[in-house]
Amino acid sequence: MSNLVQRALVGTIFVLIIIGSILFKSWIFNLVMGVVALLGLLEFYGLFKKAAISPQTTLGTIFGLLFYITGIAAIYNFEYFTYFLGVFILTFISLSIAELYRKKKTPFENIAISFVGIFYISLPLILLNHLLDFSRITYTVNNYWPVLTIFILVWCSDTFAYLVGRKLGKHKLFERISPKKSWEGFIGGLLFSVLAGYLIAYFTEANITQFVLYGLVASIVGTLGDLVESMLKRSLKIKDSGTIIPGHGGILDRFDAVFFVIPVIYYLHYYIFV
Repeated sequence: MSNLVQRALVGTIFVLIIIGSILFKSWIFNLVMGVVALLGLLEFYGLFKKAAISPQTTLGTIFGLLFYITGIAAIYNFEYFTYFLGVFILTFISLSIAELYRKKKTPFENIAISFVGIFYISLPLILLNHLLDFSRITYTVNNYWPVLTIFILVWCSDTFAYLVGRKLGKHKLFERISPKKSWEGFIGGLLFSVLAGYLIAYFTEANITQFVLYGLVASIVGTLGDLVESMLKRSLKIKDSGTIIPGHGGILDRFDAVFFVIPVIYYLHYYIFV
């Protein structure tokens, strides 16, 4: 099987799993994103194995999952929000105390990276689940478009940025961090992302301005999220964040743009276009 065919096959399965989890029961989406959180946390901490910094992989992953679980519980019942805040505070205290006994050379850097992993991965996924409008009784999804739109727009931006950049790319976008990205590719991805936002709004009879803006956000912020992850990998001298998705790299390679786009669209959705 050629690498291109493998990428296409794995990519199709990946897309079907994401879309399928969004369209059906809310708890299925909660579970799938929980798996993404688990794998993402393990992958993130694993990036630092050869670095001078030593994040607390086990404790960071445990608290990252607890953070995610209590955040999801608060979506179903707001009374659990106090538990969510409790886990947040307990995480910092626990990581700090545990570092006392590790005797590492970079204790505060270790605590910081352990904490960053939770913010980088678990928190955006909680917000993503909050965007899903569903019945608290039957768990049936009432409105999946806010969540589905994020993935569609990011995928459109990434795909067409790659295709246009490969065909027309001449001017480097951010050569120091990502030598293959070009301004031509970025503009191509931006235009198709905006077009996708317009078409989603048109066929769902939604606010066109809102979804065109989402298209801009998905492309611009998503590209920046991709560059930030590239900056992390370059600083650690690694090519891919992982190998769990054959032909596509790791979880962070697939979700780097999504993690950055989620909070922006979340606050636009609930506080600007509510």
